[in-house]
Amino acid sequence: MDRAAGTGRLTRETQATRLVDGLTDVSVLLFAAWTVIYHLGLLIRPPTYVLLLVWLAGAVAVAALYTVRRGWWAGQAWREATVPESETEPAPRWLLVVSVVAGVAAGTSAGLHSSGVPWWCAWVPGIVSVAASAGYVLQRRAPRDIWAETPRGGETRWGTPLALLTGAGFAVASLFIVNTDGDDAYFVSRSVATAATGEIPVKDVIFTPGTADAISGEPPVASIEVLAGAAARVLGVHAASFVWYLLLPAATFLAVWALWRLVRAWAPRRAALCFAVGAVYLLWSGTNRASLGSFHLLRMWQGKAVLVSVLIPLLLVYLTRWAERRTRGDLALLAAAGITAAGLTSSASFVVPLLVGAAAVALIAAGRIRTGLLACVALVYPIGSGLAVAAFYGDTTVPGAVHDAPGSYAWVLLEGTLGVIAGCALWLSPWTARRGVPALLATGVAAALTLLIVPGVLEAAADLSGAGQVLWRTMWIVPAPALIGLLASVRFPAGRWGTAVPAVALVVALVAGGTPVWSESNGSLVASRPSWKVPPDTVGTARNVVALAGPGGLVLMPTGVMRVVPLMTVRTQAVNANGHYLKLLPVPSRFIRDRQVLSDAVRRPSGHKPDAPEVAAALTRTKVDVACANPRDTRGLALLKAAGYRGERRVGNLRCLFAPRA
Repeated sequence: MDRAAGTGRLTRETQATRLVDGLTDVSVLLFAAWTVIYHLGLLIRPPTYVLLLVWLAGAVAVAALYTVRRGWWAGQAWREATVPESETEPAPRWLLVVSVVAGVAAGTSAGLHSSGVPWWCAWVPGIVSVAASAGYVLQRRAPRDIWAETPRGGETRWGTPLALLTGAGFAVASLFIVNTDGDDAYFVSRSVATAATGEIPVKDVIFTPGTADAISGEPPVASIEVLAGAAARVLGVHAASFVWYLLLPAATFLAVWALWRLVRAWAPRRAALCFAVGAVYLLWSGTNRASLGSFHLLRMWQGKAVLVSVLIPLLLVYLTRWAERRTRGDLALLAAAGITAAGLTSSASFVVPLLVGAAAVALIAAGRIRTGLLACVALVYPIGSGLAVAAFYGDTTVPGAVHDAPGSYAWVLLEGTLGVIAGCALWLSPWTARRGVPALLATGVAAALTLLIVPGVLEAAADLSGAGQVLWRTMWIVPAPALIGLLASVRFPAGRWGTAVPAVALVVALVAGGTPVWSESNGSLVASRPSWKVPPDTVGTARNVVALAGPGGLVLMPTGVMRVVPLMTVRTQAVNANGHYLKLLPVPSRFIRDRQVLSDAVRRPSGHKPDAPEVAAALTRTKVDVACANPRDTRGLALLKAAGYRGERRVGNLRCLFAPRA
C-alpha cells in the first residue's frame, strides 16, 4: 500500500484506486443480490417495482450488516502452513526453455492455421508447453529468472489516472459508435417489454404480444435486461435509451477498470504499460465481429458482453485475492461473481465452471486443496441455474452450426498477426505473470484452453450439452487483453529505454495487423452524436410505420427496418424482426413459414420472390396491417397489391400499403 513519505497517509492515487475498486465490488454484490431476487420473482411474478423495492431494502440491510461486522469479513478464513524454503527443491531450468519454445510454436501455429499450418502444430506444442509450465510453476520454489519479479510499489501512481482516463474515453466513444447487432431483437426487447408492462416478460414479445411461449434456447435466466427495463420505467425514459445512453457507458467503464485490476494483480512490473498495450489490443481487434474488442465498447449493453469483458477479469482478480489472502470477504466476492455471471447470460453455466474449475485444479495440484475446493463456490450458482433451466424449461438445445477448435479460436482469439500474438500471450502467460498465484492460475487457464482445442473435444461437448452453436464462447476463459499486455513486462536488455521496446513492438504489430473496432469493415459507423445502436435512417421510418399500424398492429418491411420495431415497442409487432429467433419460436410450422415467405417478398428488389398466391395467403393468415417495400422493389410492391393491399404512401425511404378492410 503506497503511503506519502513521512505522513503515514494513503497517497491520492491509491485512494482513488481503492475507491473505484470498492465501487466495482459493490456493483458485483448489488447485481448478485438483484439476480437472486429476480430468480425468486420468476416463481411468483410480482410487478417489477416490488422487485426493485425488495432489492433496495436488501441492499440497505446487507450494507448495515457489513458495517457492523466489517472486521469479521476482512479476517482470514484460516491460516495456511508454509513449507520452509530449505525443504524445497528448485525447478530445473530446462523446463522454462521447453515451455517457452513450445508456447511460441503453439501460438504461432494457432494464429497461422488459416494460412495452411496444420492444427496439430498448435495443440501438440500447446500440451508440451502447459506440461513444462506446470512442472516448473508447481514447484514451491523456483530460481529467479528474467520472467518474474516481485511488483514494486507505486505502480498505481500514473497507472490509475491512465486507467480512469481510458475508461472515460471508452465510455464516451461507446455512445457514438453504432454497430448493429441482430441479437438485440431479443435482448433489448426484453427491457422494452419490462418498461412498458412493469412485469417480467416470460413469453415471446418479439413476434407476438405474449401469446407464444418463450423462444427455445433462450430461458429467462438473465436478469440484466429486466433490471434495465424496470429502472427505465421508474425513471420515465425509453428502455432502449436507458440501455444505450446509461447502461452501455457505465458497463464500458467497468470493463476498462476490470482490465486494469487484473493487470495490477498479475503484472510483475510495468503494470501501466501492460494496461496500455491491452487497451490498444481491444481497440484494434475489430477483424472479427466475435472478437474480444467487438464484445467490448461496441456491445456492452448485452449481458454476454459484460460477462466476457467485466466478469472474467474480475473473477480472476477475486480468485487471485482469495488464494493469496483467504479472507471471508474475498470468498463472498467469489460467490457473488458467480451469481452475477448467471444473471448476465445463460452462457455462464458453462463458461464460469470452466474458468473456475481450471483455477481450482491448479490450486489443488499445488497442494492448496482447501483453497481450491472453496474457490468452487463461484461455480455453484451458474451450475445450479443451468440445472434449474433444464428441469423447468425442458429442451434448451441451441440449434446452429458447431464451430470446431480452429474455428472457435479464429472466431474469438482471431487469426493472422493478432491470432499469433494472442496464442503466444496465452502459452507464455505462466512466465509473464507474476510468480506465485498469478502464474499458477495462468497455467490453469492455458491448460483448459489447450484441452478445448484438441480435436473432438468441442464436438463431444456439443453432443452432450446441446449447446453446440454457442460453445465457441468457451474461448472467453482467456483474458487475452491482459495476457497480451503482460508481454510488455518482459525484460529487454537495451539500456535505459529498453523497458519500452516490448510494448512499442506489440503496439506496432497490433495496429499494423489489426482493424479498428470502429471501422466500417467491422460493421461500425461513427455517429455525429450519441445514438441508438441501429442505422439512424431506419429509426424514423420504423417509428412512422409503427404509428400507422397502431397498438396491436402487425407490420411488414425489409428486414433492416423490421429489426428496429422490437427495440422501440412491444405494443406493435414486426413480421420477422430476426430470422434466427423466428425459427426457435415454439409455434406451428405454418406460422414460421408464412413470415419467412413475407420477408422474402420485400427483402430486396433483386433475387428470388415467392409466388403471388403464396404471398396473398400468408398475408391473410398473419393479418398484416401495414406492408412496405423499397420504392425500387417493383416486384415486391406488385405482390402486395395483388393481395389486395391499397392506399400507397411514402414513409421515409419505403412505400407502404394498407390491408383491405371490410
